[in-house]
Amino acid sequence: MKNASICFSEAQQAWALWNLVPYATRYQYIETATNQLPLQGVKKPLAFHHKHCAQLLSESQLMPGPTGETNELYTAGRGVALIIADRSVDLEVANAFYAQLLVALLSGNTVLVCVQDSELALQTQALIAALSLPVGVLNLIEYDQYPQLLANDIRVTAVVGELGIVQQVNRALAVKSGAICPLIMETQLSKMPVAQDPKLVLRYITERTCSTNITAVGGNATLLELGSAQH
Repeated sequence: MKNASICFSEAQQAWALWNLVPYATRYQYIETATNQLPLQGVKKPLAFHHKHCAQLLSESQLMPGPTGETNELYTAGRGVALIIADRSVDLEVANAFYAQLLVALLSGNTVLVCVQDSELALQTQALIAALSLPVGVLNLIEYDQYPQLLANDIRVTAVVGELGIVQQVNRALAVKSGAICPLIMETQLSKMPVAQDPKLVLRYITERTCSTNITAVGGNATLLELGSAQH
């Protein structure tokens, strides 16, 4: 595995391009890979969250302005996402982990994952190989290196596991300077309420607007002609 600092740098550089990839293309990458691998822990959360993510991420919302401009509301990934799964997260409860990983990717984030269970780590590595994503979009990091990753400009952190690890990560995030990093936590591994939240994607995105105004104040486009050579 690569050094944590190198992986974070690659993820940060890759984010700008990955975030511009259309949602349908991001989903196609993941669906193709999961069809090649016998990973039942992936297929169920992918089908569930694709249904809800597609509704929120596929199309931008048009909001006409009062003076003739066009305002377009769309979503973007937050940046580099870090997902941590401690030893309590094994293959039996892998759905909880994969839900976070898949939603983070689908919503336009680049993702770094730290997995403690060896079997789940091997399965995650196989998924990464099958996905064949651009360099920096998804990387598996040694579990012990997650404190080093937290010190970087991580934009969203998800912790799946016992309450103790959640508290440790929360304390580390609390003392950081810079942008506030949201913390997503899944500690009820038997029920997985967060993994089954249809609005989970909202925790991984930000809203943006693009305003296009080619008219003069008041929406009178003919006023733009006043500066032309014919007037």
